Formats: sequence, C-alpha cells, structure tokens
Amino acid sequence: MAAGYVDTNEVTLWYEELGRPDGTPVLLVMGGGASVLWWPRELIEGLVGAGYRVVRFDNRDVGLSTHIDWASAPYGIGDMASDAVGVLDALGIAAAHLVGVSVGGMVAQVAALEHPDRVRSLTLISSTPGPDPRLSPGDGSVFAGLDRPVETDENLADLEVDFCRAVAGSRFAFDERYYREIAVADHARGTNPAANAPSASSRIDDLARIQVPTLVVHGTEDPIYPYDHAEVLAEGIPAATLVTWDGVGHEQPPQLVPELTRLITGHVHAAGRGDPSGYRC
Repeated sequence: MAAGYVDTNEVTLWYEELGRPDGTPVLLVMGGGASVLWWPRELIEGLVGAGYRVVRFDNRDVGLSTHIDWASAPYGIGDMASDAVGVLDALGIAAAHLVGVSVGGMVAQVAALEHPDRVRSLTLISSTPGPDPRLSPGDGSVFAGLDRPVETDENLADLEVDFCRAVAGSRFAFDERYYREIAVADHARGTNPAANAPSASSRIDDLARIQVPTLVVHGTEDPIYPYDHAEVLAEGIPAATLVTWDGVGHEQPPQLVPELTRLITGHVHAAGRGDPSGYRC
C-alpha cells in the first residue's frame, strides 16, 4: 500500500494505491463532493483480493486534494478527466479499468472519449451521459434544505445524512448509522462547503465512440439521474451491459455491496480477457 500526492493540471490530488503493484490497474473515480471514504470497504477488498492494483484518489475540491475557489477558477468534467489521467501518468500506468460513481462516471466517460488509449474498461454506477433535454430531469426536491446554515461538524454530518436519505430508494430501510459514520469521517478529512458542481455537457451523441467494455449499474428509483439515463448509456455504448437495481435510488446500499463487488470484479476480469459479452458473474 502506498499513498501520496500528485501535482497535475494546476491542482494537487491525494491518492492511495492498494493491492499488488504488478496487478492490472483499476482506477476508482468517486462522485461529486465525496472523498475516497465513500468507496465501500468490501468492494476495495474484493478488487485487491482478486489481484488488482487498485488506485483511488480525492477529486479536486474534495478531501485532501486542492480545494478550488470557484469564483476565480471554475472547472468542468473535462478538467476532472484530465486529473484522472494525470494520476495514471504520475503512477506510470499506461491504461486502467475505470470505475466511476455518479459524477465520477461522467469523468470516466470523458476519459474514455478523450484518452481512449488510457482506458481498458468502464463501470458506470448511478451515472448519466450528461445534461440533455432528451433525458428525464432529476428531482430537484432532494436538494431542499441543503443550503441551511452549518455551524458544527455535527451539522455537516446531519446535512450529508439527510441528503443520503433523500436520494435513497424504497427497497431497503435507510441505514442512518452506516451513512453517518462515513459522513463524519469524510468531513474530518476536509470538506469544502463552497464546492460547486463541475460544468458538464451532453455526451449522448458521442457514446458510440466509446469502444471499451462497459458495465452500467443503476437503480430504478434514482432521483438525481432517472433510470432512462442508464438506458441511454447502455444503448449508446456499443459494448455495454446494463444491470438494473429495482427499488434503488442514487446510492450503493450496503446490502448490495457484495453484489456490486462481484459485478465489478467479474466485468474487469472479462474485459481483461477481451470477452465481448462484458462480464461474468
């Protein structure tokens, strides 16, 4: 295991490597506003146990990486994709399997489009091809109350837990303790309350140019990126497979982490063998 900092694209990014140094690289790209602590431990352990070289990093504006003054230096998904490639460059990784959640899935798509030689496969979890009038709009009510005053670390944790509850689906009872423990640890790393969502554009008409095996995992009750966002991804990317989670929202419920681990390790293994069917469970 190794950890450190990468200077790239005028930002400094914290990263961590786990698993075999000579293993096939898997780069984990977390969603907006969330540090590496939101990656389920069981998923990390599953990838490491399967022999992979797992790399995760804090996106810009998050955790131990550079926090951005949005007013003077706004950024977009393309900048974040360049950040991800910069991590690969710094670690001497020619190409990796990319696993992205939410905004991280958008970053992974742009990396595959703009740096196709650096991406061996994609896993897109609770993600979207970007803002587009052809897609169902998200439910803005889930953001209600998130602008309330925050004075203590406990207030920050409460805010995060409330958001997690708002975007969760109906399939499982909400596990407040699970999310609160992550939120508390996440904020202790260094939350940037002024962080903004990166600018993004639609990639629907470019998806056919993504030629790597792609696994799309999405909940039918996702209020941020409704289910048709996943259908468009799976239909637009030639070598894509869609796995549907009934009753799941914009989340990776702890009850489904074992399944997610099997899906991703199977997909990465199959992609590494050149299996055109995408993955085996």
